[in-house]
Amino acid sequence: MATAVEMLERSAGNFPDRLAVETAGGGPSLTWGQLRERSRAGAARLAGAGIGPGDRVVLFLGNELAFVLTFWSTVCAGAVAVPVSPRLTAAELRFIVQHSEASVVVTAAATEPVAAEATAGLDAAVMVATELTEAKAAGSGFQPPDVAADQVAEILYTSGTTGDPKGVVMTHSACAETAAMAAYQFGFQAGERVLILMPLTHSAPLNLFLLGATYTGSEVVLSTFNPRQPEALLELVQAERGQYLFCAPVAYLLGLKANPSNYDLRSMKRWIYGGAPMTPDQVKAVRLAYGGAWMSVYGLTESGPNGMALAPDEHDGHEGSLGWHPTVNAQIRLVDEAGEDVPAGEPGEIIMRTPSAMSGYLKNDEATRRTLKDGWVHTGDMAVRDQDGYYWMRDRKKDLILSGGHNVFPGEVEEAIATHPAVADVAVIGTPHPEWGETVTAVVVLRPDKALTLTELRQYLDTRLAAQKQPRRLEAVAALPRNATGKVLKHVLRAQFGS
Repeated sequence: MATAVEMLERSAGNFPDRLAVETAGGGPSLTWGQLRERSRAGAARLAGAGIGPGDRVVLFLGNELAFVLTFWSTVCAGAVAVPVSPRLTAAELRFIVQHSEASVVVTAAATEPVAAEATAGLDAAVMVATELTEAKAAGSGFQPPDVAADQVAEILYTSGTTGDPKGVVMTHSACAETAAMAAYQFGFQAGERVLILMPLTHSAPLNLFLLGATYTGSEVVLSTFNPRQPEALLELVQAERGQYLFCAPVAYLLGLKANPSNYDLRSMKRWIYGGAPMTPDQVKAVRLAYGGAWMSVYGLTESGPNGMALAPDEHDGHEGSLGWHPTVNAQIRLVDEAGEDVPAGEPGEIIMRTPSAMSGYLKNDEATRRTLKDGWVHTGDMAVRDQDGYYWMRDRKKDLILSGGHNVFPGEVEEAIATHPAVADVAVIGTPHPEWGETVTAVVVLRPDKALTLTELRQYLDTRLAAQKQPRRLEAVAALPRNATGKVLKHVLRAQFGS
């Protein structure tokens, strides 16, 4: 498949009367044939509004049928889909509308006022999604434009854990390569049910699961993750009889509170996790509680996402690892600052080469040059490869703490602190120190009715971490700041505790 549009056309041609997408709980649904026709009608409506090849369409929508229809209407029109979270403020949305030079923002009726505020004074229209989703069938006068493999399909804005988000430019070919990889690695089959709970505005749910299911003609079931309802994940699997589910670790960990053994989860073929680290103990806990086959995925938005996977039969003894080999259409290396491969046991930066990688960052040549070098995506993730060839994440390169001449990987410290019985959540950052350069600072969320001093924590860590890795400062907070995928926003913590 050279383009995303060709994937839709193929599944619609092969399975016109089979279910393509439905809303969980018996909500609206479409067959593959209906999805193709409704998407063509939406494309004709966009064309009638002056939206054509190369124009940017912001999808200010959640996990609903309107998102799926708007996405396919956009790419069928030859335009570029720019998915953004409907939880953004008007100021955040305005940044993306301006930066992407969007022609239109498609939104739900409930968020139309936010979209209107965000676009005030800009050359961007606001369109309520029903104008596309309820568009009449395209007349004979509308001919969908030909879409080339190297044509831009998506601009995906990164989560912005270090500041303003960057626009990741994805071609149709890159999207198709990502979808094909996902279908192969996960084992999707036509007619099987793929449950989507994480936001479709993020690269993994969109390109791995929506597009991966489109590649094979699998059924997509849409729902929305609510951290205040940990049982909803389990109820979704039980009610919808899904075979595949991808979630950020936080969703599975919260689900433990609802006692998974009380639910019928036997339909599941793959529990898939990624997007944030899980400790070995956490992986063991969810595998034991949920049962079934578990698979981790590692990759960046900039690579598709694509990179590595830890298969179900590779978990025993390697829980928490990224895996030992790349995916079917990727190459992986671990390199030092000079770009030379590092031996087993030595930390290095993960770099990857894959046809699913981005073309670059929109309007940011400097960041593109830093990330794309000689065809390799430089991830900024530091890892170690053990003697068996398995890769273990250490940290983001930018999060490495330099304290008194020692390199301290926050992830290693966090893993040790997380085992303390008083600690519910933890993040470790480097904060300025006049003599050491930086000092190791632990920011913890304590369990109810628990207390912890720095002295007590250091005593606990004495047999777990070398002295130079142990925190010299301890801060307790009610909750750690996280983005929608569960990643801790360490730049927020550094700003809060950096003085």
